[in-house]
Amino acid sequence: MSTCEPKNLAAQIRKGEIGNLYYIYGADKVQVKQLTTALIRRATGGSPDKALTKFDGDKLDVKALIDAASQFSMFATYNCIQVHDLNANSLREESLKQLLALFKDMSEATVLLFDVTGFDLKDGKKTPQGKNKKIIDCIAKYGVVCEAVQRTPTELAKELAKIAEKNGCELPRNSGETLVQLCMGNTLILRSELEKLCAYANKGTITVSMVRNLTTPQLETTTFQLAKAVVSQHPKAAMEELDKLYAMRTNRTFIVHAIASSFQDLYRAAVAQCVGKQPKDMKVDFGYKFDFMVQNAFRDCRKLSPERLRACMKVLRNLEIALNSTGAEERTLLESAIVKMLVIMEG
Repeated sequence: MSTCEPKNLAAQIRKGEIGNLYYIYGADKVQVKQLTTALIRRATGGSPDKALTKFDGDKLDVKALIDAASQFSMFATYNCIQVHDLNANSLREESLKQLLALFKDMSEATVLLFDVTGFDLKDGKKTPQGKNKKIIDCIAKYGVVCEAVQRTPTELAKELAKIAEKNGCELPRNSGETLVQLCMGNTLILRSELEKLCAYANKGTITVSMVRNLTTPQLETTTFQLAKAVVSQHPKAAMEELDKLYAMRTNRTFIVHAIASSFQDLYRAAVAQCVGKQPKDMKVDFGYKFDFMVQNAFRDCRKLSPERLRACMKVLRNLEIALNSTGAEERTLLESAIVKMLVIMEG
C-alpha cells in the first residue's frame, strides 16, 4: 500500500476498509490518538477491552509480538494488536530484522498498529531517521503509514471555532489564533483550554482578553516572554515571567533549557536578518512548526546585534554549569543571570 492523509484514513476506517498493518504518528497528537482509537474500535468490533492486545514500545518483546500476531481472535473479526510509542532506534539489529520479516508476512486475520505520541519521531529533523525510518518504509510498502502533520494556526482556529459553536459560544478568528499561540499549537492542551473558556463565556463570545487572562501559561511561551523582556530591557517584566515559571513547578533543567531555546530563536532571527534571509527561510532551515514562532523572533530581535544575543547565551551556559557544580541557591543564580543579560542588552 502506501502513505495516507489523516482525512483519507479516517474515511477508510468509517467505511470499514481495514488493512492489516498501520503506522500512525505526527506532530498533531490529537489526530494520532483519534485515528488510533477509531481504528482499534473498528478492528475489534467496538470491544477493545476484549479483543485488543497492547504492547508498550519502551519494553517491547519482539518474539512475544510475533507470537501474538499469529493468533486468532475469539471475540472479533480481527486479532488487533497495538504497539504504542516504539522507538525502533533502541532495538537490536536481530529484533529489527524479525520485525521487518513479520511485516512482509502478516496474517490476514491480524491488524497490527504502531502509534507514536510520546516522543518526536523526527527528533527535530525533516524526516524520521535510523531504524525508525526502516520500519516506516517497510510498513509503507506492505501496509499504511499516516502522518498527522501539525495544522496551521488558522486551520486550528477554524476547528476550535466549530467546537466552540457546538458549545453555544462564538470564537472569533483573532481569539482562536491567540489561543493557538499561547498553547504553542499543542492540540491536546487546546481542547481543555477551550472547554474552560466556553464555560467562562457562558454561551457568549470568547474575547482575546479572556484568552490571554484565562489560558494556563505554557513553558515555551513564558520563557519567550522572559527573553523578550530581557532584550527589551524590562527587568520587572522579566522577573514576573520567572515567577510564572516557578509557579508551574518546572524543573530547573527545563527552565534553563527553555530560556536558552528562546534566546536561540532570537539569535537565529538576528543572524538571518543580517544576511538578508526571510522568516520563511528560517522556518524551513530549522524545522519550526509554525510561522508565528519565527515571525515573533524576527519582530522582537529587530535592531539587536547577534553579538549581544550570543553573549546572553554564554551567560545561560555558565548558569547551567553553576547550577550543576555549585551549592548556590537556584533562584538566586537564575535572577543573577537575568540581571547579567539585562546589562548586556543595555550595552
